[in-house]
Amino acid sequence: MKSPKPFDHISREVSALGIRQPPLKISVIPPTSAFGNNALFQSGRRDRGSHSPNTHWMDCFAAAYKRGRELNIDFGTDDVISTKDADVLIYMAQPNSPNDVIAQKLKYPNQKAILVMLETSLGARYASNPKNHLGYDAIITYINALVDEKRYFFLPPRAFNRDRITSGLPFEQRRIGCLVGTNRRFRYRSGVFTMRKGWKFSLRDWIDYVFCPGELISLRSELGKACATYPSGGFDLFGEGWDLLPETRNVCLGIPRESTLTYIGRYRYYFAFENHAGDYGLISERIWDALWGDTVPVYLGHTGIDQFIPRECYIDARQFKKPREMLDWLYRAPESTWEKYHTAGREFIRSSAVEKFLPEAFAECFVRQIATIAGRG
Repeated sequence: MKSPKPFDHISREVSALGIRQPPLKISVIPPTSAFGNNALFQSGRRDRGSHSPNTHWMDCFAAAYKRGRELNIDFGTDDVISTKDADVLIYMAQPNSPNDVIAQKLKYPNQKAILVMLETSLGARYASNPKNHLGYDAIITYINALVDEKRYFFLPPRAFNRDRITSGLPFEQRRIGCLVGTNRRFRYRSGVFTMRKGWKFSLRDWIDYVFCPGELISLRSELGKACATYPSGGFDLFGEGWDLLPETRNVCLGIPRESTLTYIGRYRYYFAFENHAGDYGLISERIWDALWGDTVPVYLGHTGIDQFIPRECYIDARQFKKPREMLDWLYRAPESTWEKYHTAGREFIRSSAVEKFLPEAFAECFVRQIATIAGRG
């Protein structure tokens, strides 16, 4: 017999009184217009961009939509549920100015405003600065240092539905490694224009914005150039911008037109390099893609990754001093070494240990947070 879910008592008590509460209406400003018309909650996108084949990334919000309906909570993107009619307004996209949030709050004082930080844009570390959160009633964030369970709530890492798990090629038929990402050219900025919009900067925010918008982006570029020096059958590069580098121009395979899960099983290793390092960074879909797509992740990013995923399941890139040293090691690694990590990863994603990161668990946590903030918890 299944244990009752945390909100089941609400429905039972309301039914016992013969009262039907009006649904809690939640309008969501999605991270991009591609998720409009409720695509965010349907594991889909409305565009043909480079990420559009990866519908599995949104499994967690499809699950949240379903759980919400069970609890008389209606989620809708802002073109489905108007921002003026909502009981709760969720910002998943960074507003043009923090003053826009304050103005909305003044206009609709009874409306709860929530910021859901999926990931700060490159160079936009300032978006996580509490001085820029004055208009919100609550913030749901992946930055654990901010979490107090009063106004700041934790946004856990998000895996995918288990029926998405794929099986790759045998070891001897796989190429060595696969790097998927955008090679970006840095443009140095003063930050003055952004400050004029009302954004507040700490010194560290400003340094990140001006000099190192995503400190691992330059390392990813260095890694891509090193990958291109290995013989055919070694490492492949996917993504935009690699044609800008003479070293990688002839080896880039372009933007993948299929889901990540359908092709990374052709490789032994997948470079799951985040945009930011340290405990500030996001644990993104990259490492979950590797595990679900049946390859071994080589991870660099969040320094606390082993609190979520066992060390036996991935190769920690921090053990290597330079990309060349890492690539040489991967190139020579025998099947027995690869199989050790591969087997651990397969066991982990099929075990009970991963269940707290699956969409259903995310949905339960996310909806509970929203209901509590809205006064229905």
